[in-house]
Amino acid sequence: MSVCPCNPDLSYEQCCAPFHQGEQQPESAEKLMRARYSAYVKGEVDFILNTTHPVKRETVDPDSIRSWSEESEWLGLEIEGTEDGGPDDTQGTVTFKAHYRIEDVERSHHERSIFTKIDGAWYYEDGSSAQVRREGDKVGRNDPCPCGSGKKHKKCCGAA
Repeated sequence: MSVCPCNPDLSYEQCCAPFHQGEQQPESAEKLMRARYSAYVKGEVDFILNTTHPVKRETVDPDSIRSWSEESEWLGLEIEGTEDGGPDDTQGTVTFKAHYRIEDVERSHHERSIFTKIDGAWYYEDGSSAQVRREGDKVGRNDPCPCGSGKKHKKCCGAA
């Protein structure tokens, strides 16, 4: 048994394989997100297409999906958060990072995905680049450096 790409604590057969093989439906937006990540790792292009919202399918290029899937060495999935998307919801969002390597360069795909449930099945509707939110106020170039050195930020920690 192989380890599931979306969760190293489970086997692929216990986790995502039943979704990819059409034996089960993911019961939450997060489960679908995890199964879609695993589908990229395993080259399950049909699963990715079939779990894309029906209205959005025409905009999806199967060859691009296949190419990205095959050319990448998939390094891991990090779920940063979910909003709604449970068994009793009809909409949900999942923010995640998918780590991968192409041509010896490590990269991350950071996205906030929107999922919609139609007739009891979850579908990927849309995604946008996840925004990094700053904790606290922005430090200006001429402000005192927050490290406490007494220097201006641009002459201390903000120096390029």
